[in-house]
Amino acid sequence: MTRRWFVMACCMLVSATAISAQSPGAKAKADPLSGTWTGEMIPGNGGRISITMELRFDGKSAVSGTFSGLPNPGDVKSGTFDPKTGALKLQLGKKGEDAVLIVFDGTVAKSTASGHFTGEVTGEFKISKKA
Repeated sequence: MTRRWFVMACCMLVSATAISAQSPGAKAKADPLSGTWTGEMIPGNGGRISITMELRFDGKSAVSGTFSGLPNPGDVKSGTFDPKTGALKLQLGKKGEDAVLIVFDGTVAKSTASGHFTGEVTGEFKISKKA
């Protein structure tokens, strides 16, 4: 009988270890960048331009993705994100072309990114991640 209790205790211990290994712990963080972002670009010369972005973060520093809402849809030619500081930099251009036409330089905090953009015109941007 003692042997049976010992075996059951060992099985419970192994099961509890396996379950806790699969549970998200304090070290596991949700990806703060990947997903759909919507918002506006506000050029310095007035007006507002709606923009939607589909961003993907590699978990280290690289960001890729696509955008729509400007006269031509495009993609992220080069992008970086620092999860520690929230610094975000995206170089955007038309699909199928290598040229960078717009550069977003800003920060991400609590599912909102804001900062400045440069290109043919300059201004500010503010986008929010959809839940």
